[in-house]
Amino acid sequence: MLLYLRNNGARRSAAKFVARYLAGRQRWNMTCEDLTRHLGAPLPAGGYELRFARPADLALMDAFARRMAPEILRAWYGPDYFFFLALKDGRPVAYRCLSRRLHPGVAGFVRLRRHQLFMVDEFTVPALRRRGLSRRLAIAMTPALVARGYREVLGVHRLDNDDTVAAVRAKGLEWLGVVARFRLPWRVWFAFDPSPR
Repeated sequence: MLLYLRNNGARRSAAKFVARYLAGRQRWNMTCEDLTRHLGAPLPAGGYELRFARPADLALMDAFARRMAPEILRAWYGPDYFFFLALKDGRPVAYRCLSRRLHPGVAGFVRLRRHQLFMVDEFTVPALRRRGLSRRLAIAMTPALVARGYREVLGVHRLDNDDTVAAVRAKGLEWLGVVARFRLPWRVWFAFDPSPR
């Protein structure tokens, strides 16, 4: 929670807390990524090591400390997660984490099919952004996912997250619509707007 407060400010953090636990509305863009389109795609050169995270990597993830708490990164080594890294000179500089678990905000509304995963998070250190690193991660991890029967990745992204919106456009993900979650102290309900953007 402290990391969220530091990264998003007091106003956004308070608004999220109220909307999530007391009363209010949260909205996300919902996207679908077709993993099969990455199969056979050329992997651009760049001097990065691209692979699934190993336990020894955790001690080297200081570049992610402002983004994600160590206990969350550690949880991503669990059996429901696919935690993939880009390393430069032996140091993790970007990650992509997918899961069989949904975002808690939409878990009562969205359901994953057997061939679908959920986009937990993607992150690239600021100095290396907008260089196609998230695309490299997607291409590199796809064969292992498809071999396990996964073909799609669903994602939900805050409407005002400019970095994520830019990454979604760059990767050409399918936009499905906007999911809205409403809460009153005694009730939670959802709405979905599939209107074109």
